[in-house]
Amino acid sequence: MSIFQRYEEENQSLLRQITDKISQLKTYDDKSDQSSTINLTTGLLRQADDLLKQMDMEARDAGDREMKDKCRTYKKSLQSLKSDFESARASADRNMLLSGASGDRGRLLDVGSNLQRQNDTLQNARRVMADTEDVALEITEELGRNREKIQSARSKVLEVSGMTNTARRLVSSMSKRETQQKMMMYGMAFVLLGAIVVVVYYLEK
Repeated sequence: MSIFQRYEEENQSLLRQITDKISQLKTYDDKSDQSSTINLTTGLLRQADDLLKQMDMEARDAGDREMKDKCRTYKKSLQSLKSDFESARASADRNMLLSGASGDRGRLLDVGSNLQRQNDTLQNARRVMADTEDVALEITEELGRNREKIQSARSKVLEVSGMTNTARRLVSSMSKRETQQKMMMYGMAFVLLGAIVVVVYYLEK
């Protein structure tokens, strides 16, 4: 069994425990039980977050598309559980306020409404963060693909540069050879001219 598979089993176990704790939180009437369940569920959610980060790193290192898709699915499931937990927690807090207070019920209801609005704001913020993280992952993958293309283009440029240097050396060698041939022709012409001058000189004598 791979490391990712072990992480996956642990994650599924955590998600089941979180689901059970949220269900218990919705049915508890006792304050102390609710507080204990809230603290325990918060710890489980933190563990699940840390585990998903490890799974995400493992998927990136392996470069496995299927692993990355699973990580995204688990993140969405965890995000949904976080939203359910916040709703259950807000409802529990509201019930505790209503049951433990004596006085102006309208004020208590306003407090509960404010808590619900704050909870909705937090949920929206978490959804935006999750979507942003998915976009960031896609951008990272795209940058990785672009880097491979750039490296490939650089290799081709280096190859062309090497061919250019070889051609430059070849042209330089041909130029030197041409110069040598011209010098030899000039030398031979000079010798022939000298020979003609000598022959003409002796003929005139």
